[in-house]
Amino acid sequence: MLSYTIEGSGPVLLFLHGLGGNAENWVLQRAAFARTHQVVALDLPGHGRSQGRDVPFTRYWESIEGICDHLGVTQLSLCGLSKGARAGLMFAARQPERVERIAVVNAFVHLTPADRQARLALYDVLIGPAGEQAWAKRLLSAMSVSGHPTIVRGFLKSLDSIDPHHIRARFQELIDYDQRPELAGIRCPVLLVRGEKDDFVPPYCVDEMHRLLTNSSIARLPDCGHLPYLEDPAAFNALLRHFLSGERRDTGA
Repeated sequence: MLSYTIEGSGPVLLFLHGLGGNAENWVLQRAAFARTHQVVALDLPGHGRSQGRDVPFTRYWESIEGICDHLGVTQLSLCGLSKGARAGLMFAARQPERVERIAVVNAFVHLTPADRQARLALYDVLIGPAGEQAWAKRLLSAMSVSGHPTIVRGFLKSLDSIDPHHIRARFQELIDYDQRPELAGIRCPVLLVRGEKDDFVPPYCVDEMHRLLTNSSIARLPDCGHLPYLEDPAAFNALLRHFLSGERRDTGA
């Protein structure tokens, strides 16, 4: 069973959270965009209230297909963070006729061996003796959001609902899956949002995706880290609204 929220009316806009998150991560965007769109926020398999902790990452795109079929959605726009964005790209590569636009927030589709090892070591902390609190502290620092008390409190509260071994297993799959070959088949406009202070996703990732996609633009947010939609929701919402309107604006080469 998949859990989701649905609000507003108009063109369909689907929000997809990152690893360990849920639909509530997008509450500020849901409120803003429900005035002009039918906003759907999905708990991906094994997250939030959705079942499916045994579902591998490479099948997450099927949950998007399932929710579209369930709601009778023939066309939609997507906005996803990190893992959620990758699931959205996977869906767009397989069902291009359904996807009008995708906003990809701080995602990687491939990492160098050194970066893979460094990030796997971080997720090993999650299942190690130090546990969730030590992992959270290091991850919040890597995402450059430690200076945002509201974000920190929300993240620490979410630790009560995660399964560390599930999260570690899904992250291993994210790291192992080289998604670069899929990007050439995605024809819809893609907005690549890069929080320039994000140390979790290396800077080269957005440039590599930009080269491989046939119709993409980059928006660089110099004062944000990994979670710009929470760090500066007004600026993020304005950027997303502009993108959804169909106007092209590249803020970084």
